[in-house]
Amino acid sequence: MSMKLLGGAFFILHSSFFVSCSDWDDHYAVDSEVTATQQSTLWQNISSQANLSDFAALLKGAGYDEVLSQSQTYTVWAPVNGSFDAASLTALGDSRLVREFIQNHIARNNYPVSGAVDQNVFMLNEKMMHFAGIGNYTMSGVGIETANIGSSNGTLHVLSQRIPFLANIYESLNSEQFALDSVSSFFHAYDVRELDEERSVQGPMLDGEITYLDSVFNESNTLFQSFRAYINREDSNYTVLLPTNEAWRRARLHIQQYYQYLPSFEFMENTSATDSKMTTVTLKDAAFLTDSVSTMSLLEGLFFNNNLYDNGKLAALQNGQQLQCDSLVTTSHTKMFAADAAQLFEGTQRVDKSNGAVFVTDDSLRLQPWTVWNPELRQEAEFNSLVAGSANVAGSPSPVYVSETTQNPAVGGKVSSGYYLEAQPSASNANPEVDIYLRNVRSTEYAIYAIIIPAHIINPNREQKPNRMAITMGYNNEQGKNKETRLRNPVDSTNYFINDPSKIDTLWLGDFTFPMAYVGAGSASQDYYPYLRIRSNVTNALSAEYDRTLRIDKFILRPKALDNYLKEHPGYKYDDGEY
Repeated sequence: MSMKLLGGAFFILHSSFFVSCSDWDDHYAVDSEVTATQQSTLWQNISSQANLSDFAALLKGAGYDEVLSQSQTYTVWAPVNGSFDAASLTALGDSRLVREFIQNHIARNNYPVSGAVDQNVFMLNEKMMHFAGIGNYTMSGVGIETANIGSSNGTLHVLSQRIPFLANIYESLNSEQFALDSVSSFFHAYDVRELDEERSVQGPMLDGEITYLDSVFNESNTLFQSFRAYINREDSNYTVLLPTNEAWRRARLHIQQYYQYLPSFEFMENTSATDSKMTTVTLKDAAFLTDSVSTMSLLEGLFFNNNLYDNGKLAALQNGQQLQCDSLVTTSHTKMFAADAAQLFEGTQRVDKSNGAVFVTDDSLRLQPWTVWNPELRQEAEFNSLVAGSANVAGSPSPVYVSETTQNPAVGGKVSSGYYLEAQPSASNANPEVDIYLRNVRSTEYAIYAIIIPAHIINPNREQKPNRMAITMGYNNEQGKNKETRLRNPVDSTNYFINDPSKIDTLWLGDFTFPMAYVGAGSASQDYYPYLRIRSNVTNALSAEYDRTLRIDKFILRPKALDNYLKEHPGYKYDDGEY
């Protein structure tokens, strides 16, 4: 069925409409018992008043003369001539004229005044206005000159001024006031706008097509869900950091170094020497993947829900003030502690919106790269789905649970997540091996750490012997070929590692640079990872001195920049997953 929209008149609904404003969906009947002075429609009453001629002209140009002539019930707060610039409003174009001005002065339902009034009213553009007064009434702070002009389809109030339009955060993603073209164009590329035929008011057939007098559009954007930030909703309260074009350019250029992909690369599906399987992976467009993943990563650290955590401090933060908070949490659940949170808002300019505020940056986005773009990676060893292979193990590597009550009190520290991976030798002289995939690796340099559990973690009577381990990194070189490099101990330059058997020991395995990024390169059914092979390296001559059983808690891949920063800033607090 085809259709036409008359005169550019339309009524826009965002996705939040259906959550908070369900009563808007109803069409209200008009009381048929009216006095003779109320026989005229809202449109007739508006157009008959000389002091509302400018308002009437804008209504007619947008097709709202027909909307206000129908049987649907409305209340109109009409601004008098001279209280607004009709020419500049017309220059906005039909869409913005309707949303920012016409619908800003009209509400569904009947709102006459009598006695004390104190209520919030949702206008046609979803904005909530405060309607109040006793004798002298105001609408959103604007005085009413003439109240209660009864009409056959509602009520007309005459205002002394126009009602100011306050955009929400979503509506502010434009370049009208600030140079925000980059973030705006990217975000709006995901807009979806559909006509809601059931909620729209049909007009006459024209050339065999349905026309609409009052057209309801449902608007949505998939990024609302991606970042859990519904910045279009009027009943929400968000803070959004908006980078200028230059800040956007600099940040993306920096971020892209962490997301360098190869057009094709080899993936070792099973690293077991007896059952190894190599697959060649081909990416459809490696450059596009770098661009899209980098941009999504950039946006991930910009949205804050003011109603959660310590984010409420943002609602009161003004220009030039230093943010005082324990931490902030983005809508994507990224946590920033006090120092990083305060730095983020330095040099920004606050602009209030109807559902929160935006902070426009200067030419820099002061976000530590390890906060969002290149985070520390912590890989729990006991996840069976990430064990790429094993050898010389009795049965298979198994998770071992350690609770606060079962842990030997003589062993300091805590087992991460309460589990570690144990690989026992298949024979008394066997050296067990476990290969573990490393998730979400970026194309960057990491300081790599392994946390090794001592034998007496539960049983205090177990002999305390160290492990002697050979550790190999499996990864892709610059040509995408699978390569294995045995790591050398950075402390003594040997090619094996020995832990302290008296404690939960953190071993520095050295620094390693990955030529390609793996995060985001997989499909829904398959992810592609590099891997670490950890193998007991005990000869028969050393068997009395070392323990062959491997007990691995987790691996830490710490971005080298963060590793250096921690050494230079003792006590620095960041989100490492342990808080």
